[in-house]
Amino acid sequence: MEETFEGIKGFSVVVDDTIISGKTIEEHDANVCSMLIWARKKAVKFNPEKCGLGQKSIPYFGHIISGNGIHPDPQKVIALKGMRPPSTKDKLQTVLGMINYLAQNIPNLSSLNQPLHDLAKQQQLKWEHQH
Repeated sequence: MEETFEGIKGFSVVVDDTIISGKTIEEHDANVCSMLIWARKKAVKFNPEKCGLGQKSIPYFGHIISGNGIHPDPQKVIALKGMRPPSTKDKLQTVLGMINYLAQNIPNLSSLNQPLHDLAKQQQLKWEHQH
């Protein structure tokens, strides 16, 4: 998708999820038109059930993107908080990765997750209150 739409203003893609943005409604609409014209030339098809136009707020890879900025998706935060404690180092690394994905929204993250990094260095995981 990145190669197909390279050069289209306001176009972003993660895996196969795309976003067309603009600083104004007019810029957004012009970017959408450019992308649609290019998609037709390249024979790219979109799933209408997954498309939305002119949205003011969208969920996108664990975040909510809006005119107010980028914030963590509350559903992802709930899922992270509801996870069972990891039982292996691989699962702990997965949890640390999920936390780091939201790092821009977590003040003092390095000090908050230091106990988890310390735990990852242990031979056996013993999940305690500080974790």
